[in-house]
This record gives sequence, structure tokens and C-alpha cells, in this order.
Amino acid sequence: MSTDLSVAAATAKSKPTMRDLIEAQRPAIERQLAGAMNADAFVRAVISEVSKSNDLMQADPRTLLGGVMLAAQLRLEIGPGLGELWLTPRREKGQMICLPILGFQGLIKLALRSEFVTNVQAFIVRDGDDWSYGANAERGLFYDWTPKDFEEKRPMVGVVATARMRQGGTTWAYLTTEQVEARRPTYWQKTPWGSHPDEMAKKTAVRALAKYLPKSTDLGRALEADEQKVQHIKGLDEVEVTRLDDEPDEAPPVESWDAVEVKP
Repeated sequence: MSTDLSVAAATAKSKPTMRDLIEAQRPAIERQLAGAMNADAFVRAVISEVSKSNDLMQADPRTLLGGVMLAAQLRLEIGPGLGELWLTPRREKGQMICLPILGFQGLIKLALRSEFVTNVQAFIVRDGDDWSYGANAERGLFYDWTPKDFEEKRPMVGVVATARMRQGGTTWAYLTTEQVEARRPTYWQKTPWGSHPDEMAKKTAVRALAKYLPKSTDLGRALEADEQKVQHIKGLDEVEVTRLDDEPDEAPPVESWDAVEVKP
């Protein structure tokens, strides 16, 4: 009996489960969180989310641990509870991998870490809303929006993201529905794009706005890694980002009003 148990223990050690690998990263995770979040609670949340998906349990461990370490570096919660960052499975060249997808709330959280930004918001313009934008000598570039109601089942026409700057003024970006959909990944149906479309639309508008905002290091890192393959480098706390070949960096050129300054 003792021999059987020894063999079983040796086999388990030579073939660690995904849970074992995540637990082994606890010291590195704790270093990255640097006291900003509770490391034990973070690891429990990661294990809980990964355990819900057989695809994530079978994913390339380097990519799953890369997503976990990215979340720890950015100090973002994983899972749909707060909508800050998702770990999503995707098949690449016959092998399951894990891709991190930033959520709307996560992107706002990162944008607000800049000392120059005091407020970030996003809202969806729906069919039937009173929506217009333009420019004149008095107001400069502007938009006006009066929602018909707050019924979320009406079709989306577009999405707006706004940021108020600490020194005054507001920066905003508007994307049409077509522009939002052009920015979806090709595998969007099985990601938060399929389960949380409104949140992803607002996140996409904030992302379009972000290139005009003063960026913190965390925001710049997050924009680089969002929806890309992130791999954990063994022995280091760092991660390596690889852009997927079939993902466009920008949407096809379409006419839009993108991130303009409105003077106070």
C-alpha cells in the first residue's frame, strides 16, 4: 500500500494540475499585488474561475499563467463579478490557449490611475435617442444626447466614451455600431463579447479614447496585452505578449468623430 501511495504521489508531482500550477505562482502573485489586493483571495478567485471551464483547465499553462500574472501586475480582479478582466479559452493551431480580455470597469480603473484624468464614463446611444454632434464657433466640437428612455433592448446605434481632465476640459470619442463590431475578435461568440455585449461596446469606446489620454504604465501595458496571447516566462514575474496574426490592430477606415476636446 505504501508503495502505491508513493507512486501516486510521484505521478501527481510530475504531472501537476492547473490548480497546482496556479498555487505555485502564489509568491510571484503576492509580489505583483504588492499589498494592493489580498493574494490569497486573488488566487482563490482565479482557481474558482478556471475550474468553471474545462477548456481553460486544458489550456497551455504558459498562456493561462500569463493571463493570471498580467491581472496581478495590473491589480485587476478576474471574473465577471466586477467586470475587470476575463480569462477566455481559444483554440490556436489545434491547442487550447488562454487569452485575457479587459473589461469595461477594468479599463476605467486603469485610466483613472493617471494623475491627469479625474473621471471616465461611457454610454450607449440607442435607436430612438435624440443624438447629434457637430462643431460651431461658440461650442467647438460637441455632442448632444437625450435618451428616449433607459430601455436596454433597443438596438445600439453607437457608443460614446468621455474623460474629464484634471486641468479642465473633456475628451470624448464616438464609435458607430459598425465600428464596434469591426473591432471584435473573430472568435467573439464564446467570449465576453457574446455574453456581455454592452460592456464590451463601452470598453471598446474607452479603448478608442485611451490613445488620446495621458497613460499610466499600467494602462499602456493593458492596452498592449488586451485580447492577445500572454505567456508567463518561467522563473520570472514578467509576461511576454504575442499579437495574434488574425486580429486587426485597428478597425477598417470609416468616417467617425474620434476623441475631441471640448473646452470648459
